[in-house]
Amino acid sequence: MPHQLYREWVHVLTLVRATMARVLIVGGGLAGLSAALEATSAGHHVVALERAQRIGGRATSQPLDGFAIGYGPHLLMKNGPLHSLATRLSRVRLATRPVRPHRVEILGQGAIRPTGDVRTAALNKRAMKAGDLSNPIVQGAHFVSNWGAPKIHQNRLTALNKSQLLVSNEGWAGLIGRMAAALDEVGVFIECGLDVIRIERGKAHLSDGRTIETDAIILACGSKTAHRLVADMDPSAAGAFDSLQRTTASVVEVGLDSKPFSDHQIVVDVERSMAIVDYFSIQPRLGLEGSHLAAIAVGGLAQDAGPTTFESSEERLAALESFLDQRALGWREHIIQDGRQKAIPLHESPTEGLTQLTFAEHGIVLAGAWVEQEHCLADAAVASGRKAGRLISKLID
Repeated sequence: MPHQLYREWVHVLTLVRATMARVLIVGGGLAGLSAALEATSAGHHVVALERAQRIGGRATSQPLDGFAIGYGPHLLMKNGPLHSLATRLSRVRLATRPVRPHRVEILGQGAIRPTGDVRTAALNKRAMKAGDLSNPIVQGAHFVSNWGAPKIHQNRLTALNKSQLLVSNEGWAGLIGRMAAALDEVGVFIECGLDVIRIERGKAHLSDGRTIETDAIILACGSKTAHRLVADMDPSAAGAFDSLQRTTASVVEVGLDSKPFSDHQIVVDVERSMAIVDYFSIQPRLGLEGSHLAAIAVGGLAQDAGPTTFESSEERLAALESFLDQRALGWREHIIQDGRQKAIPLHESPTEGLTQLTFAEHGIVLAGAWVEQEHCLADAAVASGRKAGRLISKLID
C-alpha cells in the first residue's frame, strides 16, 4: 500500500482546481525533484527534464562492487530539509548512524570530543555551541559540518556537536530513489538526456527540436545553465548571477578491501582545507569488510572564493591523494573501485539580488543551493526546491 503522503498526492491530482498550472522543471537533482514533489502536491501538472542520463545530480552515486561511489562526502543533518523529506516519503525506516565527535580528529588539535579528558571535551563543546571560529577545534568542526562554506551555518555545527550529522544505510542513491518512487507513484514524468536550449515566457525549446508550452518554469539546474537561459530574457536582472562567489572542490572516493584508516571516522586538515571520511566506520550497514573512504579538498584555486593555494585542479587533486597517502597508508594497493573529480562546484554564495522570484515577471522561479537562503549544501537544494513548488501558485495568481 502506498504511504499516506502518496495517497494525499494522488487525491490532490484527482481534484479539478482552477489554480492548476502546467509546470516545467529544468533539472533533476535534489532541487528539481523536491520542486516536483511540492508542485505536484499543490495540484499542478508537472513535467521535469534532466540533461544527464540519470536523475540525482551530484547527490547520487553508482553502486560498484558493493561500494556506492559518488561525488565526495555527504553528511545528512537530522531533521534538516532532506532528512525530513526522505523520512516522510516511505514506510521503510531510514536507518542512520551519526558522526561521533570523539572520532573526528582535527590534525594538530586532537579529537573534537576527546575521551578521558572531560575538561577539554567540555571546553570544546562550549566553543562549538558559541560558534567561536577563533578556536582551531571549531574551525575543524565547521569544515566538517559545512565543508568550508564561506558562511558558517550554526545549525549544522550544532548537529555535529549533538551527534546529529548522519550517514544513511541507503546512501545518497537510496534517498534519490525515495523521491523518484514518490514522483512515479503520482505520475510525474521525468525525461533524462534532454537539454533546454532556450526559454521564453510560456515556452521552452528543447535540444531535440520540440517546444513545450507551460504556465511556469522552475529553473532547478546549475547556476551557469540558469544564467544562460535567462540572460536574453532580462539582461539587467541576469547581472545578479555575475556576483556569485563560487568555490570548487576536488574529491576522491575509493572502495578498499582493507581498513587503513585506524579508528577515526573523519580526519581534518584545517590548514589545507582537506578531510577524509570513512563511511563504513560511521554506518556499518553500508559494509563490514574493507573501507569506503571519501576525501575532499575545498577551494584554493584562482577562480575560487578565498586565497589561492594551487595552480590547477590537477595539482589540488594530487595534493588530496598525497593526504590520503599520509592518513590511510597503503590505500592505493587495496583499491576495488574508485572515482575522482578534479573540480566540482561546491558552494555558490549569492548576493541579496538573486532570489527565487528574481524572474517572476517572466513566469520563472529559481531553485538550487545557489539561491539566497538559510541552508547550505543538500539541505539548501531541497529547501529551495520545495519553496519553489509552493511559489507557483503565487506566480499564476
